[in-house]
Amino acid sequence: MLIATCNRFTKGRVEHMIESVTIALGRIWKGDIALATVASLLALYYMSIEVGDDEIQASVFAVPLFLLVTVPLLWRREAPLVALSATLAGVLLHSALFGTDVVRCGIVIPVVFLLVFAAGARLPAREALLGLLLAEVTLVALILADGAEDIISALPFVTPLAAALWGIGRLVRSRAEMAAALKTRTTELREARDERARIEVATDRARLSSELDQLLQQRLGQLAGLADAGSRSNDSAGATAALVEIEREGRRTLEQMRAVVVGLRDESTTHPTAPQPTLTQIEALLVHAKGADARLTVEGDPRVLPAGVELAAYRIVEHLLAALDDSPDVDLGVRFKDDALELSISGPARRRSKAAIEQARERVRLQRGTLEATTQGGRAEAVVSLPVLVAVQPR
Repeated sequence: MLIATCNRFTKGRVEHMIESVTIALGRIWKGDIALATVASLLALYYMSIEVGDDEIQASVFAVPLFLLVTVPLLWRREAPLVALSATLAGVLLHSALFGTDVVRCGIVIPVVFLLVFAAGARLPAREALLGLLLAEVTLVALILADGAEDIISALPFVTPLAAALWGIGRLVRSRAEMAAALKTRTTELREARDERARIEVATDRARLSSELDQLLQQRLGQLAGLADAGSRSNDSAGATAALVEIEREGRRTLEQMRAVVVGLRDESTTHPTAPQPTLTQIEALLVHAKGADARLTVEGDPRVLPAGVELAAYRIVEHLLAALDDSPDVDLGVRFKDDALELSISGPARRRSKAAIEQARERVRLQRGTLEATTQGGRAEAVVSLPVLVAVQPR
């Protein structure tokens, strides 16, 4: 059991290490992988030449161990301090093992320059200063380890150059922070502007709502006065005239309400604002749904009906047309009676028409009308009767 527990512990630690390495590798920029690869290949080539010299008595490990200096370039962007520390450790280890006979500055100096620039550009001030210190120490240790007088004479040039690259990195970081701050400020200003616009829209809608309430109060008072006058009339002609006036004023009120409500609508909505359809648009609906060969018959005395009846009739015809097959062999009849509007429609039945007929039946029920639908020999027929309570003027 103890062995099994140790195995599980060891397995867990290994999986954790593998997961940590995978995450770390996932954060490495592809450009840094290419940069480290190129630097490592150049380092291997350069060091192979150095080790191959007859005057150098170096171990065959001098070439692969020099990768300790170039591989840290992988973490140039993610962890510049770690990369600089690893490079310094690699230089010190290589110098301790293989002495001053190997010249390393041809590869190490460019690597340190890249890392010190990254430290200046990507780290906060205190950590960036530590990165500069590590870079300068690495350069001094490298040049002193290589030992040649001409190399040591380059020290006053190399160390200020590293500091200059670090300073350029700081400027790059400062500009990046400024750009990020400007972007954040721009976003805040845009949000403030949008919020102000929403407040202005809400204020306008509140004003329009007040106007709509006043309009309704005024119009309903006028309609109530007309209805009261019509109820006191002793002759049918006066009552009819009063009802006609009520109808006309009611329509005008609806139009004014629609104009006000348009201003209350949310611009993001897609609901239509066109006037509600009427019986005058039945023919266009029939042609659009079933083609120009579909037949429309109008009987009786065509006249303006209450808006609710006309809208219900239009929607009922729309539903019943949807219950018929797509064929021009469709007959639609509209009959104006004294107290009712009668609709009759027939055509080839569609297999799945139950839902459309039920929608039409619901519309008819709301108007307290009747609907009779039958299907025989593949042909469907429906007859609708809608009561009309208000007689109004002919068209």
